[in-house]
Formats: sequence, structure tokens, C-alpha cells
Amino acid sequence: MGSSLTNMLYGILLFVRWAGLIVISIAGIGILISEGIKSKLSPGKVLAVAGSAILAAVLVWVLPTLINYSRAEVGTVIPDMPVGGY
Repeated sequence: MGSSLTNMLYGILLFVRWAGLIVISIAGIGILISEGIKSKLSPGKVLAVAGSAILAAVLVWVLPTLINYSRAEVGTVIPDMPVGGY
């Protein structure tokens, strides 16, 4: 069991992740609809927009975890001691 602050921050993280996915999917659908209205909708554009939306969604989902891992491992890469310390 974590503290209430941990639970609150985890809830905020989940909200931001899901909100980001929803915004990305709405933007992707909007781009596809606007291109379809212009009659310039080719299979290449559909794949490009879908691929970009999927990549953005994966980055929105994974980026907070990667930042947390890098923050936790920074002591391994840069030792936590002053220059010349023992």
C-alpha cells in the first residue's frame, strides 16, 4: 500500500495517459475526415496518418515510465559523490 500522495499521482498519470490517447485519436480521425472531404485520401496518406497516430499514442503511454526509469538510474551513470570524493 502506498501513501495517498502516491495514489493521487498514479491516478493523475493514468488520467493524463488516457486523455492523451483520446486527444491523439480524435486528431487522427479529424485529419482523416478533412483529407477525405478534400478528396485527396490515398492509401498512403491513410497509412501515414494512422502510423503517426499510433506512434504518438505509444510515446504518450511509454514516456512517463521512461522518464521515471532514467531518473531512478541516474545514480548509476553519474555517481552521487563530488568530484574527487571517496
